[in-house]
Amino acid sequence: MPIFEDLKTRIQKVLASGNDRPLVVFDVDDTLIDCRYRKSLVFRDFANQAEVQTKWPNESRKLLDLGWERLTYRVADNLAKIGLPEGPFGSALFDYWMKHYFTYPYLIQDRAFPGAQDFVANCVELGAHIVYLTARDHPGMYQGTIEALESLGFPMHSPKTHVMLKPEVGMSDHHFKVGALDQIASLGRVVASLENELINLNAMAEKWPDAAMYWRKTLYAPDPPPPHSRVEIMLQFP
Repeated sequence: MPIFEDLKTRIQKVLASGNDRPLVVFDVDDTLIDCRYRKSLVFRDFANQAEVQTKWPNESRKLLDLGWERLTYRVADNLAKIGLPEGPFGSALFDYWMKHYFTYPYLIQDRAFPGAQDFVANCVELGAHIVYLTARDHPGMYQGTIEALESLGFPMHSPKTHVMLKPEVGMSDHHFKVGALDQIASLGRVVASLENELINLNAMAEKWPDAAMYWRKTLYAPDPPPPHSRVEIMLQFP
């Protein structure tokens, strides 16, 4: 069954019950937002520093020549892609990435995957409430997250939209998301969830056995677990 026909059926079933809200849960990074672009901005700004180009001219050039569409999950894997060992250049790049990748000036330059905004908007039009469940931290990333989602055209600032970020930087992403499932369930009935990390999606599949589970197979942490039997792959937004 085409995905929107399935979602429409699931949403209408909950609405027809008259006593619950249908919910669709969306992860943000590498599910709705293509994080390769932000990563490329950080890499570019690092490599364009005069002191970096002086110290590592060859490495800087190779990094600047690496197009954002070719980027992968880990910093070290991207260096390997262009034939560079981790070494001092890689360590300096990683330190720079850690200090800047999660900060406001870069967050507000995020780009969405093609079709992501329309997909979320269609869910709202069908009658669903939207939960943006992201392991971005609230203290440092809330403002940039809200501004970026709004500027990109995602449904925001409505009684039908809910944004959940982890309360502190050092909290495990998985621990936060698993801990948030009960709170999400208190908002209504989950009919579908989209997530790029299988460890999180598998937990949701166990928590909500009647909901559709879509794995956004984009970028994800190395060595993911096997997908739950009910998980379907979504490579692109329809």
